[in-house]
Amino acid sequence: MALAPKLEIKQTQSLKLSPQLKQAINLLQMSNLELNEFVEQELSANPLLEKENELLRQDASDTENISPQEDDDSFSNDFDEQNHFDDFGSDAEGYNSFENSDWSDYRQAKAHITADDDFDYISERLASDKSLYDIIKEQIDLNFTDNSDKILALILLENMDASGYFSADIGSLATKLKVSSSRLQKILDKMKQFEPSGIFAQNLAECLKIQLNDRNELSSAMQILLDNLTLLASKDFHKLSQLCNCSTEQLIGMIKQIQSLNPKPAADWSTSFNSSIIPDIIVRRNALGEYRVELNQLSLPRLLINHRYYSEMKSDRNAARYLKENFNRASFILKALHSRATSILRIAEEIILRQYNFFEKGIEHLKPMTLKDIASALDLSESTVSRVSTNKYMSTPIGTFELKYFFSNAAGSYLGNDDTSTLAIKHRIKKLIEKEDPKHILSDEKIVELLENDGTKIARRTVAKYREALNIPTSAERKRLVRNKPI
Repeated sequence: MALAPKLEIKQTQSLKLSPQLKQAINLLQMSNLELNEFVEQELSANPLLEKENELLRQDASDTENISPQEDDDSFSNDFDEQNHFDDFGSDAEGYNSFENSDWSDYRQAKAHITADDDFDYISERLASDKSLYDIIKEQIDLNFTDNSDKILALILLENMDASGYFSADIGSLATKLKVSSSRLQKILDKMKQFEPSGIFAQNLAECLKIQLNDRNELSSAMQILLDNLTLLASKDFHKLSQLCNCSTEQLIGMIKQIQSLNPKPAADWSTSFNSSIIPDIIVRRNALGEYRVELNQLSLPRLLINHRYYSEMKSDRNAARYLKENFNRASFILKALHSRATSILRIAEEIILRQYNFFEKGIEHLKPMTLKDIASALDLSESTVSRVSTNKYMSTPIGTFELKYFFSNAAGSYLGNDDTSTLAIKHRIKKLIEKEDPKHILSDEKIVELLENDGTKIARRTVAKYREALNIPTSAERKRLVRNKPI
């Protein structure tokens, strides 16, 4: 068969992202800090975009709604808004609700928010360097595999003061969160190993001990010295020498070691850990005990199109193309911001609805919830839910959480009980083992039996898998540890 060049026509289909769709996707997954940085750039580049409070000061008669199609037929707007925004449906059905919408229509009442209109909240809190909160959050993600432990660790992080000390009472916090004090203390002890050294200490002596221990310089004499810091403050060196059983020269050397430490491990950071988290959603309880979900107005960029500037400049034929492009760009930004805010609010409301018992009864009642569950309930795509739940935070009566921490898989059970999440089962297994009698170590089979008595029937191999995920030794290893434990 002879080979010869030929021409033929083929019809193929391919999915391409329009520039508008790419931009909308980027806006959806931005954190509020990133979004505000983006908005500042747009404000600098687009003369038709203005902050709302600036436009409100202008004469209302000069801010009538004017579009490029009005008053000048030759200045046609070739931006096909309907088609462009229909493109969003290929990725996320959450990009809708644009028709007849205006950013001002979406704003919530500010009954609970008091802020000077001239105060730029976000600009005051933006920082170019990675914050201490971000560094600690990364360490939480690396050191805790259980989502419920991560949630508790984030709550503990909220109680770290500007110096880096853990300032809350473990007992009171445990009661509020409906978990055991021992569990919270265990998580806190693990967080005391984080960097910077000395973080999460509960007092000055402990902070210094952690730093010296990290340097392998914590001797018995040094421990005694740190336990008697009041004597050091009063310069009672004679008594300290006696207590530490050391000479004056040795005591002076230990004091110099202490002086080389950082008594405030968080103070060296340019921004406090709180500055990194500006919640997108605020959850409050009303007088009836119901949860009210609202957007955090201080985190939202409020923009309007400067129609007065357009009306002043539209007669300039040389500026026609420039004005049209910027008007289209500004319209797109406002609608995309509106859609982003709507999606965040809807997803947060659905999370609160599904995880009501978590907020009321504690971490053990965290229900299984997947991206698909939320996507199906709200008629969104899973990719939209995933983007919205990442780097978006919700302030609640018990703490501030990233939305993604509420997602977990249901445990496979013979009873088909979908109300029990893997996190809740892991927590039950951990509690059973923590409370086990040293003389009667629980086997995996026994744990299966105890869980079944509580209404959760899972396989022995599932218990073994969860136990291993929690870094808990086998029953044989735990028995060996008990036998070898010094009396």
